[in-house]
Amino acid sequence: FGLTGMGVAPAGVEKKDTGHHHILVNQKLTDPMAPLPMDDKHRHFGAGQTETKLTLPAGTHTLQLILGDHNHIPHNPLVASEIVTVTVK
Repeated sequence: FGLTGMGVAPAGVEKKDTGHHHILVNQKLTDPMAPLPMDDKHRHFGAGQTETKLTLPAGTHTLQLILGDHNHIPHNPLVASEIVTVTVK
């Protein structure tokens, strides 16, 4: 996962300008002020991971990377990738 101008810290570690990554799979961000849910559509990387192998079923999927703070709440202003579409064969 790429990140410029901010740092990565595990969930629960409160430090200015840091956070941890989340991938939204086939899901749009619905409330940027609320903690991101923890389910198959909201993948959390709370240990501060910066890479993963994502296994998805065949078909078309959307992905978006969002940086959340120590409480899984997206940063304000939002730190997120563009939504990308991938096709798994």
